[in-house]
Amino acid sequence: MTARRAGLVALVLGLTIAALLHGRVAAPPLYDGIIVPPEPYRWESPPPNLRAGNKPPLRGEATLPVLNGQVAGGGVQTDDSQVVIYFAPGVFKAPAAATSVKCTIEPDPNPPAPPPGVEIRGNVYRINCLGQPGGGVVTVVSSYHLTMRFPPGAFKEIQYDEGSGWRALRTLRAPGGDPYASVNSPGFGEYASTAPIGAPGESIFTSLSRYVEFYGILAFVILFGVIAVIQEIRRRRRRAPTRPNKRS
Repeated sequence: MTARRAGLVALVLGLTIAALLHGRVAAPPLYDGIIVPPEPYRWESPPPNLRAGNKPPLRGEATLPVLNGQVAGGGVQTDDSQVVIYFAPGVFKAPAAATSVKCTIEPDPNPPAPPPGVEIRGNVYRINCLGQPGGGVVTVVSSYHLTMRFPPGAFKEIQYDEGSGWRALRTLRAPGGDPYASVNSPGFGEYASTAPIGAPGESIFTSLSRYVEFYGILAFVILFGVIAVIQEIRRRRRRAPTRPNKRS
């Protein structure tokens, strides 16, 4: 009975931790929790040493209903989850004739030049919403939440350009070393992660320590799973009936 209980406890603990890990994979990347190593950053214009294995960044879009001239709350994200936006009902105001609004997030292959002394880190994304039908202008009544992934290396803040030049936004980095940052976006236009030119990036030790927790707990789950299997095999062997010896 003691061996059986130990096996059951190990199995339950392993399954519980596995469930926590599974839930963390499905969650948006900005939240606290166990850090799951993301896939490599997708570059619109990759550095020379990353061109061979680079995958192009993906776009995102969503069509949202209009109720009494206001756009329903919701969210849009790129298909590779490198940019995510969320907004509450009433944040966007649709043109008078619109019955819905189409919001898009597009990687920009020809973005505006960065301001002096600043380097754009990763991709520039163009965010816009248009009324449907007709493509009428959608007005941003209040700010909406934007989360952007930045590539390995130096990073300071997200900057925004609505057409009159870049300006820095108050930026909140994800806890635990996740390569994501968020801002309260004031409008539609271009968004980019940036850093001062020549700013040092993270060290190799910082990059490795980001994943120690994930792999350590993964090893813990595997160990308890193996223990549970061994305990169950032993239990079944002890309970198996003994075959009588045949007398000649």
